[in-house]
Amino acid sequence: MIARLLAMTLLVATSAHGDDPGTVRDAVEAGEIRPLSSILAAVQERYPGRILDVELERARDGRRIYDIELVGTDGRRLDVHVDAATGEFIDAHAGLVHGAGARPFATILRDLLTRHSGQIVDVELERDRNGREVYEIELLRDDGRALELTVDAANGRILDEHVRKPVAAMMALPDVLDRLAAAYPGTIVEVELERAIDGHPYYEIDVRADDGRRFEVRVDAVSGVVLGHEGGN
Repeated sequence: MIARLLAMTLLVATSAHGDDPGTVRDAVEAGEIRPLSSILAAVQERYPGRILDVELERARDGRRIYDIELVGTDGRRLDVHVDAATGEFIDAHAGLVHGAGARPFATILRDLLTRHSGQIVDVELERDRNGREVYEIELLRDDGRALELTVDAANGRILDEHVRKPVAAMMALPDVLDRLAAAYPGTIVEVELERAIDGHPYYEIDVRADDGRRFEVRVDAVSGVVLGHEGGN
């Protein structure tokens, strides 16, 4: 299990700074971060249970952080954050106890659809400012507007809802990539469609330049205009 998770983690790229698997491997070999095997052993000793997911991320101060999700022996889900360089435990957030009073997610969605006619297009399980687990749900209404809902994951209660105005039709992705190639020639590594706070769509596109540099480029999904980039080192 540990060996498989180590291999998996080496495939995780930290989007904030563009660490690729080779960079992570080099950091382990150089002693800049601790091997995942030793981190997981310490986590399992402190929090016995089944590990579900591991990601290597960047904190705002630039530190590499292992974000480890597991289900404890009591059925409670934990998100454990460990400093990748020192092995120091930063924090651990407890989630829901599986099956302990939480409403089935399918039931939550059916209830939403009885109140709001449309199609559910996106769902994410997040944690709000109070540490409560919530579903962030996007529903495309029959009138073409998108409805964004925050729903308590434990009881299905709607905590917040916001109607987003429709946007113009998005440019075809191949056309976006053709425009991008003129300014950032290289190999497309990853493309993700994101939305700004006002709901306007944009692409985050990872490009590996011919000289080996990595860029994360933000492109307006409607106009194809490059909004900015990170990386290039």
